[in-house]
Amino acid sequence: MAYIGRGLESGAFRQLDDISSSFNGSTTAFTMQVNSANVSVGDVNQIILSLGGVIQKPDTDFTISSSTLTFTTAPVANTSFFAILLGSD
Repeated sequence: MAYIGRGLESGAFRQLDDISSSFNGSTTAFTMQVNSANVSVGDVNQIILSLGGVIQKPDTDFTISSSTLTFTTAPVANTSFFAILLGSD
C-alpha cells in the first residue's frame, strides 16, 4: 500500500532541546527548539515525545501550534523530557 501524504525525509530526524528545567507544575506551553533555534512541524504526529519515560499521545497529551508545544496537563518539576521531530517542517 502506498504512503498517503507528505513523506518523511531521510536524515531529517532532530532531537528537541531539553525543556525539563522549565517544568513547574503550572506552565503548559513551551517553545520547541533545536540547538536554541525555534522549530515547527507540519503535524503533531511528527513528534515522538516522552515525559518521565512515558511516551505521550499526540492531540491527547500534547498539541502543537507553530513552534509552541502545549501539554494537556502541566509537567511537574523534575520530570524528564525527551522528544524527536520526524521529518522537516
